[in-house]
Amino acid sequence: MSSQTVAYDFNKTVALENGIDGVGSADPISDDILRITMFVNYGIIGGIISITGVVLNSINIAVFISQGFHDTINITLLALSVADLGSLVTLVWMSLCYNPLVVGALPEINFIEVQHITAGWPHVCFTRISSWLMAFITVERYLCIALPLKVKALLTRGRTTCVVFGIFFVVIATVVPVYVAIHITSHTSGINSAKQYGIEYIPGGPELENVSVFCNSLHQISTFVIVIICTSGLVSKVTEKSKWRNATSSASKLESVSARDRKVVKLVIIIAVLFIVTFTPVVIHLLVMFCEHEFTVGRKYQNLFLFCGTFIFNLEAINAACSFFVYIKMSSKFRQVLMARFFHVKQTKD
Repeated sequence: MSSQTVAYDFNKTVALENGIDGVGSADPISDDILRITMFVNYGIIGGIISITGVVLNSINIAVFISQGFHDTINITLLALSVADLGSLVTLVWMSLCYNPLVVGALPEINFIEVQHITAGWPHVCFTRISSWLMAFITVERYLCIALPLKVKALLTRGRTTCVVFGIFFVVIATVVPVYVAIHITSHTSGINSAKQYGIEYIPGGPELENVSVFCNSLHQISTFVIVIICTSGLVSKVTEKSKWRNATSSASKLESVSARDRKVVKLVIIIAVLFIVTFTPVVIHLLVMFCEHEFTVGRKYQNLFLFCGTFIFNLEAINAACSFFVYIKMSSKFRQVLMARFFHVKQTKD
């Protein structure tokens, strides 16, 4: 492995080869604190949250498929659950890579290196897909409220499906450079010159990986801004429509449709607010990384950078795992299908 393999990457959890002794001498986080924090956050807390989230998102997927796709919102919520499931499965694998029992049982594998491209980057990919889907959902709901007569013709099931597949394709494409730049190989490691499986960069690989770092950072910041703007617009429009509705009389049919739309909008607002709360530290972490060049792996504040990263991954896991509770609280149809599918309780009409 080349001696110059410390990539400028916000997911990397170790400096590869030629340790970085002394690099973080001014770092406020010691190596011991960092190791303990990584074990607790990745190996224990992150594992528990992720396993729970895998189960809950699997239930989400089953329920949305059972509901069918008459409403476009079901298509996007199903896609969101699939992306969340992917992000959580990768975190389950990451938690195993930080488990001393697993690491000790297979010393021929450098799990910290291997997880970089088998857990870290796949997690980032699925999380960015989730972020774009969340942005699309908020835009779609805003248009449903702002342009109720035009949006049905504009956002058909076919177009919504195309957008969803487009989001998956574009985000995955931005991660491809990582897998061109890095591959798993065996190399000599340790004082006994034992063979270990780890990762290796091609010449120019770190720079190629940084293309994906930049693209995925841009994905996250862009979607965060879109979600904030559209959620604010949704809240404003819902308040405006409520005042208008209270001041005028409506036909019962129109009122029924409006009530249904309000339920969906409230659900979207709640999951959007959850997204904003949990991803605010993520965006701050990215912005600090761009503004302070010492705040990354291999630089002065690498331990602080990695320390913060352990909490950020857990926040992303919480966001991905908690949607089930929002759905079951806010959607009577979701509850009915859930009870019918898993507990064989007969559905009743609203």
